[in-house]
Amino acid sequence: MAYATVQDMVKRFGVVEMTRLTTPSDQDMDGIVATVADTALESASAIMDSYIRRRYATPLDLPPTEITDACCDVARFRLSTGDQKSTSEEVRQRHKDAMQWLADIARGVVTLDLDEVSAGDESFAQVSIRAGTPYGGGVF
Repeated sequence: MAYATVQDMVKRFGVVEMTRLTTPSDQDMDGIVATVADTALESASAIMDSYIRRRYATPLDLPPTEITDACCDVARFRLSTGDQKSTSEEVRQRHKDAMQWLADIARGVVTLDLDEVSAGDESFAQVSIRAGTPYGGGVF
């Protein structure tokens, strides 16, 4: 589940920017290519979940606005790299800021207005190591 939509990206970055970012280099810019944008949004959301799931159950059912904003920034960065596209300093900085913010969520420095999961919650994966293995025993 993506934490933002193509329409969210259009609201933030405009139709011209989204058309430029989603149109493959070998095609005319006739409009936003929604499938390209949706793929970037899904990828950005998966990356975000890898940070968020340290503290919250993912995927988030009702993502707060700041999650949608960060998803747009991460997806925009992904869309602006490769396929002969160049990334502006603003896009790089917004991506860097979003990733730092996600790292802060994972560390508990930043909290979302959501219920946190605890270590005993079944939404967390646990790894068991047998006694006598190089890493000892117990559950991590």
